[in-house]
Amino acid sequence: MRIAMIHTPLLGRGGAHRQILSLTIELQKAGNEVEIFTNAVNEETCYPELLKQVTVNVVPNPLIPFRYNSSSSNSSIKEVHGISNVRMWLQRIVRSAPFYTSELPSMLSLGRTIPKGFDIINNHNFPTEWAAFIAKKRLRVPVVWMCNEPPFWFFAWKRRKVRKIYWPLFGVLDKVAVKYIDEIVALSHIAAGHVKKAYNRSARVVRSGVDIDLFHNASGKDVRRKHDLENDFVLLQVGNIDPVRRQSDSIMALYCLSRNYDNVKLILDGGGRAGPREELTRLSENLGVKDKVLFWHTKSDEELARVYAACDVFVFPSQITWGLAVTEAMAAGKPVIVSKNCGASEIIQSGVNGIIVDHAKPKEIGEQAELLMNNPKSRKKLGEHAYEYVKSNLSWEKYAKNMESVFQRAIVSFRRNL
Repeated sequence: MRIAMIHTPLLGRGGAHRQILSLTIELQKAGNEVEIFTNAVNEETCYPELLKQVTVNVVPNPLIPFRYNSSSSNSSIKEVHGISNVRMWLQRIVRSAPFYTSELPSMLSLGRTIPKGFDIINNHNFPTEWAAFIAKKRLRVPVVWMCNEPPFWFFAWKRRKVRKIYWPLFGVLDKVAVKYIDEIVALSHIAAGHVKKAYNRSARVVRSGVDIDLFHNASGKDVRRKHDLENDFVLLQVGNIDPVRRQSDSIMALYCLSRNYDNVKLILDGGGRAGPREELTRLSENLGVKDKVLFWHTKSDEELARVYAACDVFVFPSQITWGLAVTEAMAAGKPVIVSKNCGASEIIQSGVNGIIVDHAKPKEIGEQAELLMNNPKSRKKLGEHAYEYVKSNLSWEKYAKNMESVFQRAIVSFRRNL
């Protein structure tokens, strides 16, 4: 099977980036020919060890070209030429609506550039459905959309200034494009519910994978020794610093613990903008736990695996449609405390392979963390069951096999209806 993957720019480290790269590698191992099409790549920051194993075609934005970083003369990343630049005055006209100078022209270029010969198109994230729509009209092949989350304009509460104009327009464009998608796949039932709300369409739930051996076999002893954590009870949250990730809840949970225990620390590992990080720093200062909150930003999977291994309990208060970090912590054999509004909570049987707490209740997180702090046997048992679950259900190989089955069904159905 020849598969064309479409993704937004691959510039950093994130669950969606790891997902498409790992999926591509596993599909190739199964004998499929796979190529990724995107608008930009940074080989230094976006999982370089994975990028080396795949073929990536870079189709630059015709309005705002991004020059990707190539750290190797043997790179499998190639830039697709032949796209003429639009005059500079057009940029000035549409500058007030960023999507018109970024996502829209980028996706149209991708859709026009994918060559013939593929059996199926698999696009990931929004707004790649626009590129898939254009490509399907040209190539007459089925499309499977891995919809990690529908576009934000379907759920935004405030529409100010020009957004009052271009968000509704994008909503119309989006619904037209999605009508031509043959099958929609989501990572959780929470995500499938968002798809239903946005498009009135059902989505098939297929769980993502995790690098089980990497995270399970790592040691955190050096990390604890280096940062003087050997005598501390360590909480960990992994993910970019952002209000939607609710790192503030983790800090407040730490505060609840710190009122009775001095030897507690919280590691917040992730990148993100300076503003939200500064707000979290102020919060920790106001609560008197600044010296107990450690802001880290690991640069490699191996380093991240050691951080997971160094913690005692993993906390994830985020309200998101999945949560790859949760499954990584489970693969590391760590007890996880997860918000019920997080998609990954769907794989957790509370009290068996993790703990589910009410959303936006940091005090409850603190109480559950305290129970685990005082019961090492319970921590160990939860961690062991967490590892066994991901080992049996969430390998990248299994994810690829499930997606391959979806592709095959979509191809058969599409050809039957021609």
